[in-house]
Amino acid sequence: MASTVVPAEQPFVPVITGGDVGAYSLAREFHEAYGLISAVVPTTVNRNLRYSRILQAFPAGPMTEERPVIDALVRVAGQLRGQDRPLLLLASYDHLVRFAVRHRATLEAAGYTVPYPDEDALDAAALKENFYALCERLGVPYPKTATYDAGHHTGQAARRFSARLGDRPADGPGEGDTGAAGVRFPVILKAGDGGAWADIRFEGRRKVHVVGEDGGAAEIERLITLASEAGYSGSLIVQELVPGPDSQLGIATFFRDGAGATRLVSYGEVIVEDHAPGTEGNARAVLAGRHPVITTMGTALLDALDWRGFAMFDTKIDPRTGQPQFLEMNPRLGRNHYYLTASGANPAPYLVEEYLGAENLTGLDTGLDTGLVTPGLVTTAGPALTTTIPMSLVRRHATESQRQRIRQAAQQGRVVRPFSYDADRDLRREAYHRATELNSLRVFRNHPAPEA
Repeated sequence: MASTVVPAEQPFVPVITGGDVGAYSLAREFHEAYGLISAVVPTTVNRNLRYSRILQAFPAGPMTEERPVIDALVRVAGQLRGQDRPLLLLASYDHLVRFAVRHRATLEAAGYTVPYPDEDALDAAALKENFYALCERLGVPYPKTATYDAGHHTGQAARRFSARLGDRPADGPGEGDTGAAGVRFPVILKAGDGGAWADIRFEGRRKVHVVGEDGGAAEIERLITLASEAGYSGSLIVQELVPGPDSQLGIATFFRDGAGATRLVSYGEVIVEDHAPGTEGNARAVLAGRHPVITTMGTALLDALDWRGFAMFDTKIDPRTGQPQFLEMNPRLGRNHYYLTASGANPAPYLVEEYLGAENLTGLDTGLDTGLVTPGLVTTAGPALTTTIPMSLVRRHATESQRQRIRQAAQQGRVVRPFSYDADRDLRREAYHRATELNSLRVFRNHPAPEA
């Protein structure tokens, strides 16, 4: 079968970086909304993308360094802009958002529309120490947090910071750290700058490290030292671990337009995440619903940032208080955002209306309906479930309340597998994803999710 290509007569082209479920979901959403073929720019053509009829892949090689990524995107633009049509750039990872923002002028000259705010806005939202400072100012709850400045790392600074963790009384922060005293174990250690963290390597490195009382201060000191010696120079976040299973996690996605109005709120309860090294923190099943408190707090945060576009918050309900804790903000659609579309709010038309607009398509034979966005605020209600694992695993990790809503979603035909799309069926792809689903039974057995 011949490879799919973006038609020359197509009026605009979504250009999506990445090759994971989030990238495929975006291509599916633009196809569902408008019948478009997307250009996807992955590291390589993996089996998420191979044999797809809704996208054309432009493999770019490793995508961790700025210059090669920008050069690749400019080359792709040269192949797609034969009719001087708009190219809408959509990044699947935080560091690729930052690359696009830093090189906006080059990309816009090549024909791209870059739907992300400037780098100062990214720093205010996506750098975790800034996000927590904003939460503190607005009274939005977040886990007790300490920050270590790896850019000024010394052995003495790491020892001082680590020793101050726990129930010790505060006597003022040491050089290179903020608020370590009183942060109790168990904790998680994560990078303040996720894009920079993706660029470094050291033995045992994980996206998020969980450190209990048994490892304690010595383990924190060891991880700080390894990360610093590997070249990481941003902030390192040590944060109290909110107890409870994955089913208390949440994903809250918002869209705020250029006039400052929140247009879309979609909340999803994470049923279970991956816990295998390298993929930990990736949600595997999400149940769409509502959470008015998170809606109010998320709106307040975006208003304070004067944000424009999509943003996603990771949250967790604290079982000790019943209140949500805000964990971080991503300046983009998350990899597991398809729960929006499953619950009736495809994000593609929001992007088209805000960043391209009908006036940019005037004179082109689009054959497309650009008026797909409901006026005013849309809040999705569910129930709708998206999953990339077998339903047996979903039910095992769901609460009884979630199981009931999953049954309702099934009765309404709203249990969706993002990779299973009737308009893009291929037996080879289906066999691969079915095998991947079944393999997840072994992965979860070897790397189980916490039960409580």
